[in-house]
Amino acid sequence: MKTVSLVILLGLLTVPAPGAEPVPGSLAAAWQTLANFRPDQALPRFKQLAAETSADPREVRFGTALSLLAQQTAQADRVEQARALLTALAADGTDNIALGARFFLARLAELQAEPPAPAQAAAGFRQLIADHPESFWAQVAVPRLAILLLYTSAGPAEPGARLAAAERLLPFAHGPSSVTELHLVIADAVFYHRLPERLALPHLLAAERAGAMDVPTRADVLVQIGELSRVSGNATQAAAFYTKFLGEYPRDSRQYPVRQKLAGLKSVP
Repeated sequence: MKTVSLVILLGLLTVPAPGAEPVPGSLAAAWQTLANFRPDQALPRFKQLAAETSADPREVRFGTALSLLAQQTAQADRVEQARALLTALAADGTDNIALGARFFLARLAELQAEPPAPAQAAAGFRQLIADHPESFWAQVAVPRLAILLLYTSAGPAEPGARLAAAERLLPFAHGPSSVTELHLVIADAVFYHRLPERLALPHLLAAERAGAMDVPTRADVLVQIGELSRVSGNATQAAAFYTKFLGEYPRDSRQYPVRQKLAGLKSVP
């Protein structure tokens, strides 16, 4: 499952629109550098902006924290500097930056704590979702929380109970991206935990309806729906999704086997 894109996260801030050139030395230019996966260059730019009165100081501190965390070589002092910045920003208010700081503090507990603290991360995501359910950051947190419940000690021990815990998050996913990712996370977990494959089908169908998928993921989902529908005996639905895949992805290497399976469905009386 694809993790949250840094570019998407930064889109809420002052990254310029596609095709627009940010003013050199500006806050937008620093964010653009970070969005282009050059945190080593972004960090000194944010630090320079910290001394300027024209830049939003909270946004500068947020950018500094994310630049520290995005460095290719993880160092404890960088992580602690970022943690201190994020903690202060999270305590400062309820604006978008404060909520983003809370999200990344939970991510730190998930990924950077020694030992990892998935229960602490899950608690952080849960509280963010409970406090600000409609916010961008809460919607990003919903599938992240599901992953913790499905694969770590933050969730129940039994695979079926893990799946049920993740499914209880469905009412909290509202935007297309959050809905799609949550359903895909749950469907992936069905296969990972070797649960009955039929349990994945409604989640794949829901993800396809929500529509917020990149091209390779959509191709995979269409084929998976076709396969699971065929195996479950729903020939009409299988044929519909095989046909949709063939029409949308004419150069995909799975064209021949999918055509063979579609022909097999049509030959059944």
